[in-house]
Amino acid sequence: MPTVRVFKIERLADRGETLAFFIRPPSRSRPWTWFKPQEVPQFDGREARFECERIKGGWRVLRRVEETP
Repeated sequence: MPTVRVFKIERLADRGETLAFFIRPPSRSRPWTWFKPQEVPQFDGREARFECERIKGGWRVLRRVEETP
């Protein structure tokens, strides 16, 4: 059974151009998870929450989920 979790994905941009997306780990000793721009659906703002599936070698972004208040 695949592992599915919700992560806050942040945008790394330079002069308005999106370079990459990333997930910050909860611990400083863990590596960041990076995504190419074509791997993450478009969204406005600097960050958004996405449902991601664990795959061999990392995570795959499935869909955006709405913020919960």
